[in-house]
Amino acid sequence: MSRYQFNEERLEFTRTRATIKGLLRKALWFFLGSLGLAVVYYLLFGMFILSPAERNMVRETELMNSEYERLSKEMNDLDKVLGELETRDKSIYGTVMHSAPVDLSESETDISHYRNLLNTMSFGLAVHTDSILSGLEQKAATVTRALYLAGNTVYDNKDHLKYIPARFPLRSPSMEAIGATIGQRVHPFYKIPMEHNGMDFLVGFGTDVVATADGYVSKVSRSPRGQGNVVEIVHGESGFSTLYAHLSELFVRQGQQVTRGMVIARVGSSGMSFMPHLHYEVHQDSLVRDPVHYFFMDVMPKEYRQIMLTAYNTGQSLD
Repeated sequence: MSRYQFNEERLEFTRTRATIKGLLRKALWFFLGSLGLAVVYYLLFGMFILSPAERNMVRETELMNSEYERLSKEMNDLDKVLGELETRDKSIYGTVMHSAPVDLSESETDISHYRNLLNTMSFGLAVHTDSILSGLEQKAATVTRALYLAGNTVYDNKDHLKYIPARFPLRSPSMEAIGATIGQRVHPFYKIPMEHNGMDFLVGFGTDVVATADGYVSKVSRSPRGQGNVVEIVHGESGFSTLYAHLSELFVRQGQQVTRGMVIARVGSSGMSFMPHLHYEVHQDSLVRDPVHYFFMDVMPKEYRQIMLTAYNTGQSLD
């Protein structure tokens, strides 16, 4: 490429040609500048943006920290249990064998007194008690391992838990609101036993109805017959779906995404309904499931037992 330079003696511009040395110098400076910029960009990228391997290391570190905290808590609990066992052991020796346990921490321990205990009647009782305690310890170890495996399973599948219908379709319903669940129930109009595929909740007209898990609305229908106004929700890829029937107002549309606890409708008495109530169904892989077993996020064991007794002993459905 040609360049022009002003000649002061001749007072005119003259054309000069670039030499190979000049071109090489320019190429060298361009290469060094590009290399410097690349290094600067790499350093900035490494300081503010983590690579996939670094993100995995950070996640593994967090998991190890949480596991360390859990194991530390278990160790503290075991220390407390061992302390209680030591206290109970001393009490058993004092009550049953009328003696104090051997202190194995001493260098010279006299066990002649305990040899004489072998001939007493209390020794047989102690052996029997020891066998029972050994069995209980084995069972406790089995239960602990099962709980550990269950905890790991829940942790590994925590993202799928939001798709399990694990709460009431109403906000804190009373025990008096629980009606008949699935099975043969007397129909309120025909007065004959008929198959009932859901659970009835006897609540006031206009009570909010909430989604029991995350998912999307697969069906919204309005009808003066049958189940009346209905909303059906499919819960991700878990295989679960839920149905809410005899509604008065509907607040969702087909295809809409919903989350657990979101208000989707209000209780009514549409369709073939004996009185205002909510008919709630749970399905898994097209099979009817008993809703009474899917309220574990909202109830304690004592309340769960009461719900089962009420739901199974209610002989007549409301639809």
